[in-house]
Amino acid sequence: MKVSTLVSVALATTAQLAYAAPFAMPGMDQGFEFDFSPIEMRGIPELEEKLLSKRTTGAADVGKATTNGFISKIADGNDEKTKKMVIRREIRALYDYRVTGDTTNGRVYDLFIIALRKTMIRDPKDKNSWWQIAGVHGRPFVAWNNRGPSNPKTGLLQAYTNTGYCTHGSTLFPTWHRPYLAYLEEVLWYTAYVEIQNEKNKAEKAKWELALAQLRLPYWDWALENADLPPSLRNSKHTFRFYPGRAKADWPQWENPLYTFRFQSGTYNSGTNFGNDRFRNWVRTLKHPKSEDRGVGDNIGETRDQLRQNGDNIRQQVHELLLRSLPVDGNGNIREPSKVNTASDPARWGAFSNRVGNNAASVESIHDGIHVWVGGSLGHMTSVPYSSFDPIFFLHHCNVDRIFAIWQAINPNSYVTQQQNGGGTYGVDWRRTDTVDSYLEPWLSKTGARMNSTTIRNTAYFGYGYPEVPTHSYLTNASGLRKYAMKQVNDLYSGKVSTSSKRKRDSYGTDETEGLDNSVVNNQYYEWRVDVATDRSALNGSYSVHFFLGKPDRDYKKWTSQKEFVGDYVVFTHNMETPAGVDPSTINTEITGSVPLTDSMVNAFSNTNLSSLNPQDAIPFLIRNLRWRVTDSTGTPVKARNVKGLKVSVSISHTTLPTDNIPWTQYGEWTFLTEIARRIGKDGGPDKIGIPDLTSTSTTALPTTTEAPAYATDLPTLVTSATEEPTSEASVPTEAPTSAAEDFELPTSTSAEVVESTTSADASSPTED
Repeated sequence: MKVSTLVSVALATTAQLAYAAPFAMPGMDQGFEFDFSPIEMRGIPELEEKLLSKRTTGAADVGKATTNGFISKIADGNDEKTKKMVIRREIRALYDYRVTGDTTNGRVYDLFIIALRKTMIRDPKDKNSWWQIAGVHGRPFVAWNNRGPSNPKTGLLQAYTNTGYCTHGSTLFPTWHRPYLAYLEEVLWYTAYVEIQNEKNKAEKAKWELALAQLRLPYWDWALENADLPPSLRNSKHTFRFYPGRAKADWPQWENPLYTFRFQSGTYNSGTNFGNDRFRNWVRTLKHPKSEDRGVGDNIGETRDQLRQNGDNIRQQVHELLLRSLPVDGNGNIREPSKVNTASDPARWGAFSNRVGNNAASVESIHDGIHVWVGGSLGHMTSVPYSSFDPIFFLHHCNVDRIFAIWQAINPNSYVTQQQNGGGTYGVDWRRTDTVDSYLEPWLSKTGARMNSTTIRNTAYFGYGYPEVPTHSYLTNASGLRKYAMKQVNDLYSGKVSTSSKRKRDSYGTDETEGLDNSVVNNQYYEWRVDVATDRSALNGSYSVHFFLGKPDRDYKKWTSQKEFVGDYVVFTHNMETPAGVDPSTINTEITGSVPLTDSMVNAFSNTNLSSLNPQDAIPFLIRNLRWRVTDSTGTPVKARNVKGLKVSVSISHTTLPTDNIPWTQYGEWTFLTEIARRIGKDGGPDKIGIPDLTSTSTTALPTTTEAPAYATDLPTLVTSATEEPTSEASVPTEAPTSAAEDFELPTSTSAEVVESTTSADASSPTED
């Protein structure tokens, strides 16, 4: 076969920038569990040592806005002269400052908890209750703030009323969720403002006002190294260190409102609100429940395991997504639009924003996995209509918004592009083509005007920022901001091959070091990933495609914990009926995503015969070892060949490592090697372990095509045989080869090369085990 590998584009030099320093830990309280050691605070910025002195002068505006369901900028804490915005903080930083007894910064966390709790227990009839704000996203499928199809003034008479307002599989996915988060942030902020009025001691109240000025919605960065569910999100109880207006003896003992949300009677257990779903049985939100029984509890250990087992997968995807940047010149500046081929531009909006169509890895696809790994097969986070009731939803989406903001800084000239919507929402007519001017229902500005993606393009519009995007320092220097953001991304999320972090390389054994040395030539190496395209409606709900480098265990319940496990591609969806009068064939249900392979292949250096990441070693290794299996929303195995539209391909990118002058990874174009998946076969491997015999009972249609994912169509010589059945029964071992079975000419770093392969007889096709 022939493989064209395009060289990566050189990026500009930039000064190395310091990021975050460890913070002091006075008076550690042994009764609290720290999220991480201060030495390990890689990427978690410190809170301001001296909080800005601006007080609550904007409270009246915010209060008026929330009363009307409008979104008003939170001005408090911001410096309008320098344009410095209060930044949203990582939840672990807020939690640990509180634990250390910091009398100023520590109040921010407790104030956030107070506001969260007060919002949760608010009357469900109140538009600013947790029940109603969370309900905007999905269930109970009713109009919020009179902004629905029942109101002729909205112009939404043809909107789809069997879902919520949320946009998924849409060009508006990142932009719709931004005002959603901002509205909750505004409600929490004003709730906290009202609460601190109970403090009558002027000196104490001044401290609370400083804390209020810094109060913004925190984010949970699930892509950090050593992914896990932080104690702040898994502890079931909350103990206050600070509380306004009460003596310490009167401080309440609360269930941790970040851990779960308890529904009030008449909400969850109403057939009108929650239909006949299992969620009617549960009085609170659950993670990884083991059954649908009324009294079932969480399985937090399983949530933590799922996150840790997919940690490398998450981190690599975020790294590649954000550094898949616009073409640049030799000085690191973005090329003029006339010099950029937008058809092949890897940083185009569609490729970043959503999982539909011409895209292998998007922020939405990455986001989908977190939902399912947190919720499990039955929990609230796994189901689109119910996910937003779990408090972790908003911290998760806050991190998605942060990734969106970082991407904007790196790609300042790319933004919302036109796309047909995927079937309609409560606020979107199913026939609409979404554009940058499409309204983001039900969100309204402080003047009552409808918002669109242009309105909310800048986070400063709502009065917040993020640590990696200090826009106030680069007001007239977009190139400087871009370089700063790229450096932060590389520091936070670089992979195992990167030599920019000597700490990582020093931790490797001899086999890993030798494999890395064999892989890196002239500061370049090959990145590998699996690309997936499938039909989101194939199994009438969420499902997962599990990938392995080796045989899947005979017990499917052990798949994600076995050492051969690489990661999951997750389909996050729900059983959505087609709107009346709509031809289902007119709705695009194909979605796409990817699972990185590189770090898992590096791990394989120590326990297989894989000796490098170079194609001549890696391709025969993958043919013999790459496997995939499918489970449905209940965790039950489903035959991969019976999943409608499922297509798998392997891709390769010739990638340049960071240097002192260019301190971030430079990804080359991705080239599809569809022959690998064709050799493996539609069942996800010749060995039948873990493949259920569902031929006579399967309700899913067989794939109608054996083509590679649609985004590979620019490589016509490679896409006609992906995941086809093997044509012969020649033997291929299921262990790594001791020597290369195919010969390849490596691409150079200065021009595109054609790589010829000659297939040896013993590698012609796999056999059943």
